Amino acid sequence: MRRIHDRVPAALADEPDAVHGLRTSVRRLRNVLAAFRRYLDKDATAELRSLLKEWGDVLGRARDLEVRAQQVAAAADTAADAAADTAGLDEQARSALLDPLLTAHEQAHADVVRWTRSNRGRDLDRLLTEWAAEPRLGERASQPAKKAARRAVRRQAERTLGSVGELTDLASAHELRKAARRLRHTCEAITREPVGLLGRRTKDLGSAGHRIQSLLGDHRDALLLAEHVHAHAGGSEAYDAVVVGCHEQAVAALADLPAALGELETRAPSPKER
Repeated sequence: MRRIHDRVPAALADEPDAVHGLRTSVRRLRNVLAAFRRYLDKDATAELRSLLKEWGDVLGRARDLEVRAQQVAAAADTAADAAADTAGLDEQARSALLDPLLTAHEQAHADVVRWTRSNRGRDLDRLLTEWAAEPRLGERASQPAKKAARRAVRRQAERTLGSVGELTDLASAHELRKAARRLRHTCEAITREPVGLLGRRTKDLGSAGHRIQSLLGDHRDALLLAEHVHAHAGGSEAYDAVVVGCHEQAVAALADLPAALGELETRAPSPKER
């Protein structure tokens, strides 16, 4: 919670990667609260998670547009190198690709500032301060810490494996990615200092979740970039090559996914451990 407070000023100033850092901290806290909610006061946790979600959604829109603009700029540079003799066309295509994203990002960041300084933002800031001073614990919080930690890890591993299914579209892949991210955050919360409740095996399980999250993130980013470039600059040979390259990156990410899922299955707690 202190990390969230510390990252707010830089995010509001739109310093490089500052919104990303704040969004990551907000997601991490929300995931940990979800993983351990049976040991926390139900109503108090729901209120805090609801506000974190609102803020996270606003931060997410700004961050996604920031990333997309960076990716599009890199794609435009690649296309320009491939078609150096059509500089005028390249500059027009670059503007068509980038300008809407830059404008949308500026508006999205203004929304971040507005929400953070709103009554809802002040309510969240108050709750974070209160929770940092005194977490809202539930009746089950008296259970041994290691036992609770192992159960939380087990549930998140099962949730992730249960989300595999058929990855038929971006929505289903995104659900698996979210489950893997929560598993990672849960494992990190109980293995990193100063907590250090569980050890190497749990760290490795979190790493497996992180790998799945990263692969599916690469897959999603590549497809969304291809969609944007095709919609705004399709028909140019250089930009069509960028689209093809994006699809190749997406396929490569999915090709590595079975091995990552196999690692997760291997590292997940066995029935005896459950």
